[in-house]
Amino acid sequence: MREVEEERMDRLEEALRRVSSWEEAYPETVFPEPDKAYYRRAHEVLTANGMTLDRLAAASMRHVVRQIAHIARTALKGEARDAE
Repeated sequence: MREVEEERMDRLEEALRRVSSWEEAYPETVFPEPDKAYYRRAHEVLTANGMTLDRLAAASMRHVVRQIAHIARTALKGEARDAE
């Protein structure tokens, strides 16, 4: 039983490491945080072309959340196998 618990913890810890590594993939030294003026300009440019920042932001967030959900589901699938 102990080995199964250790395997479960290893799998879940690896999933958490994968999620936390995303933050490291987008360092602020390379991708500085936009200020209000930057967002305002982006809004102007996008709306002038019939686009919205909200739509792009929502699409980006959906992508991130879907990937995190995939990592979590993959790690948790192992729990179902462990119970068998």
